[in-house]
Amino acid sequence: MQTLTPPTIDLLKSLEPLASISTDELAKITDLMERQHFSAGETLINEAAIATQFYILIKGKLQVIKSIQGGEAEILNTIERSGELFGEMALVEDKPRSAGIIAQEDSEVLVVQKEGFLGLVNQFPQFTLEVAKSISNYLRRTDVTLIGTLEEKNIELQKTIIELQETRQAMLKNERLSIIGRMASTILHDLKNPMTTIAGFAQLIGLKEMPRADVIKYTDVISQQVSQFNTLAQELLSFAKGGSSLNLASVSYPACFNSILTTIQFNLVQQKMKLEMNLKGEATLDLDLVRFGRVFENLSKNAMEAMGEGGLIQINSHLEQNQLIIQISDNGHGMEQDVVEKVFDEFFSHHKQGGTGLGLAIVKSIVDDHQGSISVKSTVDQGTTFTIVLPLSNK
Repeated sequence: MQTLTPPTIDLLKSLEPLASISTDELAKITDLMERQHFSAGETLINEAAIATQFYILIKGKLQVIKSIQGGEAEILNTIERSGELFGEMALVEDKPRSAGIIAQEDSEVLVVQKEGFLGLVNQFPQFTLEVAKSISNYLRRTDVTLIGTLEEKNIELQKTIIELQETRQAMLKNERLSIIGRMASTILHDLKNPMTTIAGFAQLIGLKEMPRADVIKYTDVISQQVSQFNTLAQELLSFAKGGSSLNLASVSYPACFNSILTTIQFNLVQQKMKLEMNLKGEATLDLDLVRFGRVFENLSKNAMEAMGEGGLIQINSHLEQNQLIIQISDNGHGMEQDVVEKVFDEFFSHHKQGGTGLGLAIVKSIVDDHQGSISVKSTVDQGTTFTIVLPLSNK
């Protein structure tokens, strides 16, 4: 790698992500950028590295590569359009790089450190729009059906948000206003998991050509996660109103859990953790899959926060006396008995900064609404096991 002379204003104006920024403003931010040259074969980004900068291609040709079994590398994509952004996804997600990038031929790039990236985003809405457009390009490579589904879900979400705002206004004279305020302050935190999953699967789909069966599998997961946005808002509404409702349907176990378990496994892999599953038997259940998926999401999220790198979640289930028994176990730090007795209480939070204390209360509420039960056993420094019992369908 060779550092070149600073970029000129004319060069910056020629790059699409910066073209809408005025000449005077560009002159003020040139010190945030560095012009670099990479010879053919040199590495720009190492796979799994922590993201500290993003890039804009000036000229040349780059390859996106991914390690596969046997120590070999697979070429996923090529970057060769001047002005193309790359490396920004990992900065947005605050995650390790999902793939590496090398120069296929002599190439010149504009490099912006993370602090400079945040500065550009904060100062220039036009640049923020360009970053959003770059990320959206991944989604445009997905199936047309997915785009239509996302648009429909977005309309539903907007309607729910409006209803949520109206409900909040109606509660200004109610003592539960303070409760809603506490929940609202952490909604972005709750949305982070499905958003990360959507971005991750969209990026996987966009990086290379793949069999249609895989595309459909990934788009189903993305659609399910968009539905999760709706669920989060609806749960807030239900809690505010003091009630909940179910949209029950007859579903086949264990196939009905495939989508949510795929999502959990994906999130665990990103944290270098593992998921082991053993789902025995076949049966029909009456479930609201969107809401019940929240049970798995919350319990796995808690387990991940209780474990470190190399942690293991085990999900086992079997049929017993016209009931489905589900056990979700982790090998995390565990809990003391006095904590175990309170975990399902509303607003009880244990060693968790920024939490609402509603995660497990919501889990219990959903299980109760399905005429089921949930219990927990935990041992300090050994782990925790939640046991859920659900009735089988009478149909």
